[in-house]
Amino acid sequence: MPNKTSSWLQRWQSALREQHTLLFDYQTKTIKSQYAETVNCPVCDSNRAVLFFEKDWFRYVQCQDCSMVYMNPRMNQAATYAFYNSNVNAIYNENKFDQVSTGPSLDDQVNLANLDLIDRFCTRTRGVLLEIGSAKGFFLSKAKERGYKVYGIELNKKNVEFSRQLVGDTVFDVDLFDTCFEADKFDVIYMRDVIEHIPNPQPFFCELNRIAKPGALMFIETHNIDGLIHQIVREKHTVIFGFEHPNHWSPKTLGKALEKNGYEVQNIFQSSPDFTLNSLLFYCSGPTFTTIMPVTISKRSFLFKLLRVPFWFSPIRFLDRTITSQIANCLKKGSVMKVLAVKRKGLFA
Repeated sequence: MPNKTSSWLQRWQSALREQHTLLFDYQTKTIKSQYAETVNCPVCDSNRAVLFFEKDWFRYVQCQDCSMVYMNPRMNQAATYAFYNSNVNAIYNENKFDQVSTGPSLDDQVNLANLDLIDRFCTRTRGVLLEIGSAKGFFLSKAKERGYKVYGIELNKKNVEFSRQLVGDTVFDVDLFDTCFEADKFDVIYMRDVIEHIPNPQPFFCELNRIAKPGALMFIETHNIDGLIHQIVREKHTVIFGFEHPNHWSPKTLGKALEKNGYEVQNIFQSSPDFTLNSLLFYCSGPTFTTIMPVTISKRSFLFKLLRVPFWFSPIRFLDRTITSQIANCLKKGSVMKVLAVKRKGLFA
């Protein structure tokens, strides 16, 4: 009987290769002109950039003026919309959202810890909270239990139906701009693993400023492209995925984008759940599930797999996760950053 995970992975990789074939010209190894757009830096609008790395023929550049890392050329809106409505996304959601859970998932636990941070740093009493990318509604349901009036935006219709059963009809299955929220509505805006998906962050942040009350708290969690794990493994990391992640943020670039749109960063917390010796060996031993083009497995790759054997044992795995990750955090080079910012009172520049 075939392994369920193996079957899922085979279907996922097959669907990815199909999308890659549709998107790319295999003669020139570039995105076909009808699906591509060339852009300036999404933070400072500079056109001065150098190649940062390449993965599966997607090219990522770094702005020479503000250091933002972004994909250029990138998929245009029509190509992006087609991908999100393709079989690839349906297969991914089977693994991410459609599994029956007997308890809080790892994602749920992280979201709950983030809610604790919001409670700790929000200077006002429980108010109106918006989550963008609210999935099945776990975070919203817990926020509602604590006294927040909650709203959500989620484009997966199954997740919207599920979360409405938990929190009511204040979860919307439309784009942020189509919700047409009134100005100065929200006390808290929460996003986790969302901002890297947004191709044009400036108008997005501007709209968030419009709908947030003066002094409102913005909480953004995303991977940190300046983190040690990303500096070492670079394009091998799973989050380097051209179909979905056109932008890769650092504390500096995210802070700059927020500042330009009327927010002031108050705190940045970093964590490094994947900066371990085991993870580094894993990325060196072969391609991850977000790699599309075939990768040659060398003798060196086999050696890295052998070196991972000691990490099968719980004591070694525990020490690796406990100690190694702290190195990145102490150097302020964590894999993940949680940015808390406050909307400045009055008009913004």
